[in-house]
Amino acid sequence: MSNQFVGIPDPREQNASLARWLYQLLTSKPRAIFTEQIPVGEDVSLLSANYHAEFYPQIPNFALALMKQDPTATTRYAPLFFHLIGCPTCHRAYLETYDALSTALAADARSVTTSLHTPFPASFATTSPKLLVFLCQLLIGEARSVLRQAHRERGDADAWARSLLQQAMQMSRYIMQATLRQRALRDLVEVASLYTASSSTTEAPPEQGMLSYASLVGTGSGTRGRRVRRAEMISPTNEPVSIDLQAGPLEGAITQEGDLLILSLVDLDVSLREKSLLISIPLGTLLEPIRWLGGNPYAIRSAGPVESDGTLTTPLGRTELHLSNPEERNLLETLFKKLDVRPTES
Repeated sequence: MSNQFVGIPDPREQNASLARWLYQLLTSKPRAIFTEQIPVGEDVSLLSANYHAEFYPQIPNFALALMKQDPTATTRYAPLFFHLIGCPTCHRAYLETYDALSTALAADARSVTTSLHTPFPASFATTSPKLLVFLCQLLIGEARSVLRQAHRERGDADAWARSLLQQAMQMSRYIMQATLRQRALRDLVEVASLYTASSSTTEAPPEQGMLSYASLVGTGSGTRGRRVRRAEMISPTNEPVSIDLQAGPLEGAITQEGDLLILSLVDLDVSLREKSLLISIPLGTLLEPIRWLGGNPYAIRSAGPVESDGTLTTPLGRTELHLSNPEERNLLETLFKKLDVRPTES
């Protein structure tokens, strides 16, 4: 029924202009951020203290709906829609995510990712490495934020954070440039430690006598031109692909025999010789295709004691992933970004 009172504006018409302006604000094409211009190496929006974890998970789906010109997008995502207008941090995250998804979808229109919370397709192998760096940082940053918020609110975000970290690891396998892969995963161990601390029901083991090894990204030739004895001990004569490890001046390697992953260490301190070691892999629970020796990646007991010459060779677990496959090797290399060893108590 039409308005019968002269001079009183129709409330529907009064709000129409505001609605059109709000819609245009978010549906107009965001500022161009070409793949090469994505701020690789800079903190993304999610790392800000003003980040709102309750809204961010909806941003990828909302951006995708707008790209598809879905007329119901602003209705289905109304709370997020209005939040983005008033929150510069989340609005920037929306713009960055929109650009990233737009570039990724354009790279392979046959395989569409509808959310940052679903597995990424193998077609990301053809996506710009810089874009993948950005997306990995985005996922790891979000995992940090949801864990911190859960800690403040005494909630449980472990499953969510674990999924985000797993996706970052899986996506990073397609980054073949070692320096970019390092940058993409620079905070992975730190955030994974937050996840481990929040999900652990037991006290952390004592760190007395602990050695922390890190994988040397982009090496893995099996020999690094160093002392011949080390190269010969760590790698057989046919020089299989390995993951090189280092803890200060100490060296080691992960090699593979069939489906068995084997850890080799050299020059261990005299105090560790003739003793068995307990091996901990902080990222071990994030990669499910590994069947760890003993079932617990945080407490793998060496198959034998350290030899009198300071060497140790011990199996870690079995996997269908192969070091000879570049993408799978990248994934395993990420898994061993940190490896701790310490003497057993008995």
